[in-house]
Amino acid sequence: MSEAATVTARPRPKRRRRRFTTGTAGQYLALALTVALTIFPLVWLFLTSIRSSADIFSVPVHIIPETATLTQYVSVFTEYDTMGYVWNTVIVSVATVILVHLLAIPCAYALSRFRMPGAMLIFGLLLIMRMIPVIALAIPLFAVFAAMGLLDTIWALILSHTAAKLPVAIWLLLGFIQDVPKEIEEAAQSDGAGTMRTLVQIVAPLIAPGIGASAVITFLFTWNDLLLALTLTSSKAAQTLPVGLTNFVSQFGIDWGAMSAAGVLMVIPTLVFVWFAQGLLVKGLTTGAVRG
Repeated sequence: MSEAATVTARPRPKRRRRRFTTGTAGQYLALALTVALTIFPLVWLFLTSIRSSADIFSVPVHIIPETATLTQYVSVFTEYDTMGYVWNTVIVSVATVILVHLLAIPCAYALSRFRMPGAMLIFGLLLIMRMIPVIALAIPLFAVFAAMGLLDTIWALILSHTAAKLPVAIWLLLGFIQDVPKEIEEAAQSDGAGTMRTLVQIVAPLIAPGIGASAVITFLFTWNDLLLALTLTSSKAAQTLPVGLTNFVSQFGIDWGAMSAAGVLMVIPTLVFVWFAQGLLVKGLTTGAVRG
């Protein structure tokens, strides 16, 4: 028998099967409970949104609706005029994400690359601003926008959310820019690239995971905000969807079906946005976790 045949005939080492211990079973059980507790409210919200009004209050409660209907979704747009709230929320969220990063990227780059007097003070203020709750900013912002004549406008929401989310974005992007080797920028500058061109064409693509993570966080917190929208707006022309959900509560009761349908409509854009940005989000939040 040839040497090649001998090598081919060698038995492959058997893989060791992982023993299913009590600890492993406990880990899977804890994971299953966590997933169930996370998904159950969303599933129940959707099931309630496709029930009829009679089925919602039926006793005993049927987990699976006897008859599915889209009546609640129709009433969201016909009776409560929710589309205006949706558009306001989209405009405010997208504009806030764009404005925050137009300001955060150059600011983080300047703090990381240039020696400026008071840089440590600015960095300390950023950390302090991250710790201040939004409720502490609501009343001062109300007074400022009232004096500027911007109260009850979409611009008031965009500027207020930008002010609230900007410190978080700067603080997050600062670490990503510091991880970019300076030699890459020096090579670009030796080829004649200016500071702005280096930032846009060299640094920004390299910190794309950080920008993606920051954009997702900014979008989610802006989309789901109720406090600032409730404080700074008073008419449908500027109110967002979280404020619009309060219209389903009246002195005569709560329209649970329509409120659930509106809640589903509010969740869908966030799921779509996170789905498309999940690669950048995971990579951005885990960058540096395995560095030693």
